[in-house]
Amino acid sequence: MVALLALLVVGMGLSACGGTQNVAGVTTPTAPSTPSGKQPPTDPRKSCDSQGINKTQLRTGACTQGGVQYVVGNYGAAVRLKTLGVAIRAASVAPQLSRNGKAVTPRFDAFVRFTLQVQNRDKVPHRFAFGQTMLGVGGDNYLERTDIERRVVGESLGLTNGGMIGPGESLSGDVIFDITEADYQVLNRKGRFFIWDFGGRAAMTVPRTSVQIGQIRLYAAERG
Repeated sequence: MVALLALLVVGMGLSACGGTQNVAGVTTPTAPSTPSGKQPPTDPRKSCDSQGINKTQLRTGACTQGGVQYVVGNYGAAVRLKTLGVAIRAASVAPQLSRNGKAVTPRFDAFVRFTLQVQNRDKVPHRFAFGQTMLGVGGDNYLERTDIERRVVGESLGLTNGGMIGPGESLSGDVIFDITEADYQVLNRKGRFFIWDFGGRAAMTVPRTSVQIGQIRLYAAERG
């Protein structure tokens, strides 16, 4: 089973293998995993709860919630939208970031960095745009700190190869969020990572739309 998150910079460690970890005084519970065995096909027109795609049953797939269609997966697995596939490869939390010796502090309490691997599933090239993802923790939503991604983080996904991805090709890079201490302390219990398809842009309020949005649970690990 894969580890849920590796919050390395501030010494927080999370595991999906059983028990708890206590790293640098922070105790974190382990993550549940996807149900074993072959899952039945899912229907994007049906509700998430009716198909067991929720925090209790942890099934994955396509469903509708609040009038919005989602494709839901767990940490460690790829979520595939119409033109884009994505997986989270690493995550870390830092009290500040720096470039060329200059420190940059968050507006809230900490920066969360996700390293993504994004695949272009379409037949034409696409650009991965700044602001294409969102982090949700409980009832709080955070948009990317695109200003930090552009000026501070050289490994930003939007800067790597200019964000361009050819048909069938993949690109790895980082997206950055600025969140409160209260939220990063429960990231492994209440966190969800959202991604929009190529051409889409993340929004704090998700409109009712026929376009599917990818959602990766940070509180559940893919069995494997």
